Amino acid sequence: MLKSKKHVFFDLFEQQIAIVHKGTHLFYEMIGNYQDVEEKVKAIKAVEKEGDDIVRQIMNALNSTFITPLEREDIHQLAHTMDSMIDYIDGTADRMYLYQIRQPDPRVLVQANILVQCTAKLIELIRTLRKLDHDVVAKIAQEIKELEHESDSNYRHMVSDLLNAPNADPIEAIKLKELYDNLENCADFAEDVSNLVEGIVLKNA
Repeated sequence: MLKSKKHVFFDLFEQQIAIVHKGTHLFYEMIGNYQDVEEKVKAIKAVEKEGDDIVRQIMNALNSTFITPLEREDIHQLAHTMDSMIDYIDGTADRMYLYQIRQPDPRVLVQANILVQCTAKLIELIRTLRKLDHDVVAKIAQEIKELEHESDSNYRHMVSDLLNAPNADPIEAIKLKELYDNLENCADFAEDVSNLVEGIVLKNA
């Protein structure tokens, strides 16, 4: 029983990041085939609710476990940072439908693909928490940082193209800028998760 209590957090973290990855993949598919958007947004919303359920399970386990395998603050922060990623994906998809975005810029697909790659790397990273192998963590964390830099560059180009477009509709520009910001925030949270895991491993190795 004690062993299962110890490992329940690792199990839940791995389930949570798999849900985040699923959400980014659904968003990538939505952007790549921008049809039946309302139904695709609903599918992403369902995944976001799965993520919320995992966070509740983590918080319940935290409140009912006397001795935790990691510091309580780290468990809390890691769960909520990963949850922020799926929240931003869900929020972006929902706004694209509500704002009646007719066809996303090709760079949005690039950004979505970067997020899929980031979350795939985060799946690898979260698994390292069981063994606390710093060398492996450092390698994956560096790969995530490089993806986040790609995201930064793509984001800057998206905003530049948007603001410099001739005869741009200012209302449309406001809508799109918000969406681009959300996607960049999601990539930032991916790096935040990476930094948290790296810090946890350094403290516990």
